[in-house]
Amino acid sequence: MTTTPHPHLALLREAQDRALESEGIPMVLALLDHRVGTGAERAAHAEGQRLAAAMDDVRGALLPGHRGSDLGATTAVLQAVSYADFGRLP
Repeated sequence: MTTTPHPHLALLREAQDRALESEGIPMVLALLDHRVGTGAERAAHAEGQRLAAAMDDVRGALLPGHRGSDLGATTAVLQAVSYADFGRLP
């Protein structure tokens, strides 16, 4: 009997099945220009909160018992979230 995987697990599998040598590696990157003022700072903070919430959601769904210092789990979460954030939505 085959069951449909959780959407976050399907997302992680899809992200890991990519041919990174030809497609590149999506990464989460935030830049902040402190010369712009508080509006840009608020926007950057909101974007950071959105990405952090997405990472918490994926981590909670896929790896609820992992240690915070588990680099493999952190890498998997970053891989899935950055893949989704660059155009592939779960």
